[in-house]
Amino acid sequence: MSDTTATLPSTLTLRCTPELVQGQKVYVRIFPRGAREEWEKLKGDRDDEQKSQQHPDEKKNLPYSTALTYLKFKTGGYVHLDRYLNFLVSLEKIDDETLRHVFRCVVGYSKGLNTDQAVLLDVPPVADAIANTPEQEFDMARFLKPVPGKQPRCPDWMYVAVPWVISKKLAEQKFTIYDLVPITEKAPAKEKDGSLKLDTDGEQVYRNRTIGWKANPNKREVTYLPDTRGGLIAWDHPFGRKYNVRDDGTAVNEATKAQYAMSRLSVVMKTEPNVVHPVVFLDAHVTRVHSNMVFAKTTHIYQGSDGLPILHTELVRNGSVREVNQRALELLARDEMDVSLLQELQTRVTRERAVLEKAAADGEFPSFITPDASAVRPLMPKNDNFAVGTGPGTLHLRLLAEHVTKVLGQRASWVDFSVEPMNFEPRPTDKQKMRPQERSRRIEAGELLHTIGFPLPGEIAASVSAQGFEQLRIVCLWYRHSTRLRMINALSLAFPGSRPLGDPEAGEEVFLTPGISVVFRKAERFLSHGDDINRTVEFKSLEDDFAGSDSHVMVGVWCETEIPALKKKEAEKRNAFLLRKERYDGKFQVRRFLAKKGFVCQFTKGMKQGTFGNPASEISPPKPGKDHAAYMALLDLYRSLGIIDQRLARAIAKDKKGHEAGNLVYCGIHARRQTKTADGKHTKRVLVATALFPPEEEGGAWTMRAWTPLIGAWVPYRQAVAAFHASDYALHVDGKGETDKERWTEAASHVEDALASLVRDELEPGMGYVVMVDGHACRRMWTGLHNENQSYQKDDITDPRTWLPGHGKGKNAPRKRPTAVIRMNVAPDEVPQYVPVPRESDPDTEKESILFASAKLHRAGVDFGSPFWILFNIPRNYQAKGGDLGKTFTRWDAVPGKGGEEGERETNELKTPWWAVTATEIYPVGVANGVDRTMLARVTARLCHQTVAWSDRSRYPVPLHAAKQLDLDHPQHRRSAPPEERGDEAADE
Repeated sequence: MSDTTATLPSTLTLRCTPELVQGQKVYVRIFPRGAREEWEKLKGDRDDEQKSQQHPDEKKNLPYSTALTYLKFKTGGYVHLDRYLNFLVSLEKIDDETLRHVFRCVVGYSKGLNTDQAVLLDVPPVADAIANTPEQEFDMARFLKPVPGKQPRCPDWMYVAVPWVISKKLAEQKFTIYDLVPITEKAPAKEKDGSLKLDTDGEQVYRNRTIGWKANPNKREVTYLPDTRGGLIAWDHPFGRKYNVRDDGTAVNEATKAQYAMSRLSVVMKTEPNVVHPVVFLDAHVTRVHSNMVFAKTTHIYQGSDGLPILHTELVRNGSVREVNQRALELLARDEMDVSLLQELQTRVTRERAVLEKAAADGEFPSFITPDASAVRPLMPKNDNFAVGTGPGTLHLRLLAEHVTKVLGQRASWVDFSVEPMNFEPRPTDKQKMRPQERSRRIEAGELLHTIGFPLPGEIAASVSAQGFEQLRIVCLWYRHSTRLRMINALSLAFPGSRPLGDPEAGEEVFLTPGISVVFRKAERFLSHGDDINRTVEFKSLEDDFAGSDSHVMVGVWCETEIPALKKKEAEKRNAFLLRKERYDGKFQVRRFLAKKGFVCQFTKGMKQGTFGNPASEISPPKPGKDHAAYMALLDLYRSLGIIDQRLARAIAKDKKGHEAGNLVYCGIHARRQTKTADGKHTKRVLVATALFPPEEEGGAWTMRAWTPLIGAWVPYRQAVAAFHASDYALHVDGKGETDKERWTEAASHVEDALASLVRDELEPGMGYVVMVDGHACRRMWTGLHNENQSYQKDDITDPRTWLPGHGKGKNAPRKRPTAVIRMNVAPDEVPQYVPVPRESDPDTEKESILFASAKLHRAGVDFGSPFWILFNIPRNYQAKGGDLGKTFTRWDAVPGKGGEEGERETNELKTPWWAVTATEIYPVGVANGVDRTMLARVTARLCHQTVAWSDRSRYPVPLHAAKQLDLDHPQHRRSAPPEERGDEAADE
């Protein structure tokens, strides 16, 4: 057990006090407006011939990349140039001539000159303006002095420089690692029925029972080196099959054996509401090293000196591949800098390009084997299949907290979090407590040990009735008999009291329970992939199944699908391929077709993709209770239909102020900016609002309505889903705004329209409403969401944007302001990371009772004003087989598994993802007088815990989750969504 255990924090949220950076100097240049304007011209002012030969993103990025790469190597690495030329910050002085030199050459490169010509160019105005901007020396501590009752207001460059300083401090001492070993005692073994277990001689059988844990006395040390991103990397201690060696000589594929990863600790400075200090969020990650340079986006470079950080360097695009910035390389070489590392990097790129060319000539797929760990390590651009899984494990987080406490000592001041005294309403999928005899009986009878999470049939019927319908009909469209059987099995579990479905005839309407029926129909051609299918003709044979939907029958469609086997054509751009795939994918076409007719649908895959050269195969019906894909599809269909069971009502009513909470309307606002249109001029913004309404009579069903700018009115959620999916995303170009900021202001005005309509047309007299937004996604729309403004009043801010949703002025503003606005935040680098600390320990025996994960709501200890809350979430996969790996050992001790017969197989601890606790921030702002903020936080947490269409906790409360899901299900979402939401261009870690 560590000596620092007793002082460990509950989260890795460190107060950034002046003592942490005491005596540290930083050098800053704040550039004038004229220099910034010249810089913007420079980024788009390249030679026409050059523009035609490069990727559009490179045109904007090359001047920045050239200047930053040069300055990093010139100064040792601790330098940051703001992309918009607002400032230049470094930990070492940079002389004027160095800046004049590099920016003169950058201008020369933009004119098409080579390096020999560029260095002779007359000094251009932008280079002079940059070099003549005075370099200011600051003591960093002066910007961190707290002002009582005020939010910290640090310059932007402090958020870059502070992580450098803290990382350097944390790297001064070695990182101690150990694993936790169990403390066991002998206990009588028992049979499944609870009786004592006896051996063949009738003697009592005993087994070792784990009663606690303690730190393994065999501790080791790992050296972390700081990097230029403001983090630390265990450079000399990678993990992978080559390093985590099995002792039984199990053979592995050479390409897989070569793959390795590194441990990285991130240090990010942010602010939290009503905390007088900035905060530093610490976290641990797995950084996986790519097999090649040409398809990587960034690389890490070891500079060969203990005093220099690991360089994090961007690679620039050259055609379809990436390489080191050639201009920076030439310029550094001319200045007689040691560019051996960059030359090594470029030599590797040249060698790998030859591999690409040969593979293309032979008509083969290029294959790269990861080289041995060297000074140059490219990072994986996306999360492909890899020998080392993601996630460092929860024990690593505890070790990080111990390391910070050991290094910083009394200077380490943590933000305090305490558990909010509340209980959550049980969910159907929660583990049920039962006697051993009952458990054994269920296992022997083949019964489930828990429920799937399907709503009760009576509550479904009540929700359907509350929406004005007499009957729900589920139309199941399939083309594989195995998928049809999976649908039948799922419906049998969802309606256990119904008569067995058996083998229903095509088109036969079978009632599962009064008011709820199902129809099965084979529709292979209608569901098939292809852009040449006349789905109108194919649908005619199905029309009878949808009869009555215009009046008294609510229809939901459950469809079979599969991932299309479509490949990119040679030289086909990614966006062009995604557009072709969208037009070819039957799922997109069927969803749009049915939406135009007013029907919502959900899909279940009938085929699973092949791996490692094996063909795709049909998904056979799993054992009862194991077909989660089918169960989730049915639950998603309920959500799309706006069906809400009584779980939400029970959860809200359970609060101490349940009556007050149950009389509010909960509105969720989802906003997202997409990629630009083909002409590069317009940016689409998606806006969706939902509202969860309490029943008119006590005990009735809650209902949900939705609004989009295209519809312009609040309609039932089911109707909004169909209308939204029936049309393309609308361009947000109907206003007068030209800048990005102005367009976000226009988007906020649309929300004001929606809330005005909600107040005017939907709310009963005297009824209040709560607005829930993602603060990270919507911070450009409402200034009252910003942390820096939490110690100010609306009248103190001169920004013309709306303060908070529903707080606008003018004819489009709602006549009644919201009761409160709930700011949510789930951004990984903006919420605290949970630390698994011992609940209690015995110093005599070193016995610990470990709390590995917490699903409680925690209140932050703020310095002034109102608190915020953090809801910690245990991912669903954490409790799955192998999901809790990493709680007693780190990746360095993970063992690669092995295959074989059923009894010989072992879990591959190294490759398996290690899941950590996630967090959702809940912060009520703009709360009306007399309304309890704690009640709002608890109700929001309950609406995350109990969901409409998911058997586990969601990151967002029901209204916001439903609004976001409406967008995610749109046929165009995959092509037009930004990379971070598509999931195909994941970050390095």
